[in-house]
Amino acid sequence: MAYDYRKVDPEFLAQTKLSLRLDDDEDDLLVNSLIRAARKDIMGEVGEQIEDFYADNDIFDSAVILEVSHLYNHRDAVSTQQTYEVPMALYSLINSLKDEYRYQLYKEQNSSN
Repeated sequence: MAYDYRKVDPEFLAQTKLSLRLDDDEDDLLVNSLIRAARKDIMGEVGEQIEDFYADNDIFDSAVILEVSHLYNHRDAVSTQQTYEVPMALYSLINSLKDEYRYQLYKEQNSSN
């Protein structure tokens, strides 16, 4: 079964809100939307050929929370005068995911030979 980036379970939403220090449900729709966007963005950078790669993947979940935090905290940035760089930790997590993804893909491709 392929990983469905659109499904946001209540536990992950709560964990993300805790990271954002949100106590109420006022921004739940926005946070859910940002979670889905961050997941799709990261999956697009890493790859989508391995069905269960992202399920129960702590590095992926951490990268998603970090990107959601960045997107949420800079959602009002509309000026081209001031830009907000993505945190370096996000690049590190994505590179780690890419390395693991390539390794698993390599193993899958060579186990059938």
